[in-house]
Amino acid sequence: MDCNLVFRDADPSEDDELARIMYNAFLPIWNHNWFQCLTSPLDPIASTTTPLTLLQARRLAFYRSWFSFVRAYSGAVTLAYTPTAMHPAPSVASADPRLFKTSPSNSIAAVVLLLPPHARPSWFEPLVGWRSGLLSALFGLGLRGVWRVAVTFEGNVERMISKGLKARNVAGGDQRNLVMCHGCVRNPQWQGQAPARRLFDWAIQQWWKRERESGGRPTPVWLDTSIDEGVRAYEAIGFEVLGECGVDTGADAKGIKLEPESSEEVKDKARNRSRQWVMLRVPPEDGKGDGVH
Repeated sequence: MDCNLVFRDADPSEDDELARIMYNAFLPIWNHNWFQCLTSPLDPIASTTTPLTLLQARRLAFYRSWFSFVRAYSGAVTLAYTPTAMHPAPSVASADPRLFKTSPSNSIAAVVLLLPPHARPSWFEPLVGWRSGLLSALFGLGLRGVWRVAVTFEGNVERMISKGLKARNVAGGDQRNLVMCHGCVRNPQWQGQAPARRLFDWAIQQWWKRERESGGRPTPVWLDTSIDEGVRAYEAIGFEVLGECGVDTGADAKGIKLEPESSEEVKDKARNRSRQWVMLRVPPEDGKGDGVH
């Protein structure tokens, strides 16, 4: 595909399509299938008009709520896409924003969501969770799914990030004082050019630029990931691993429930794949580089 990518803020009218891209991108990722307690893989969603099964609809609603939640807290929803005659880059578009509100799905290469400090999903702020659809989407995973997300997975994340930040004397050991990446996704239709990594780096630089222009100091950015390919990609733009742990899922390497007769080889592969990492990137003012572009 054309590598002449444009990075920009996404319009809310694009969120449905971006959630669909996220759904398809996360289909093979173990924890997303494990959260939903799947016994067989889900099919991709071809378009926003594709009829959905109940499981597909619930999974899509889960991702769609992420966009609403990030916007509710004035976070950043950014995308990378290839300009076309119908959807030119903002720099060459007219003043009418409708010209570049919606990009064709096959031209959208990546999407990144960033949450500002102190904006986090919380049981203590149910109104935001309800209005964004996050709470209802979470409970759509079922009670076992809620436990896996909120207690097991996020519990591991909180323990690792807290320990890592305290060890490095960053943000008082509290991740709520940092910018959080709430999603970094490459469109599965897009091959090559590392669009998600490039977009993520751009989104961080834009965030830091705004903080500097307002007279503040750039805020470190943290994330969690559950694939080792993600670890390598994030390290390439200046992130470092703060913690790592394994998860006993009772599922295969893609998070699908194991059959009783599953071989030890299948179980070993699942144990090796079912891992979590937390990572941190600090701004150059704090002694680190801007990352590799």
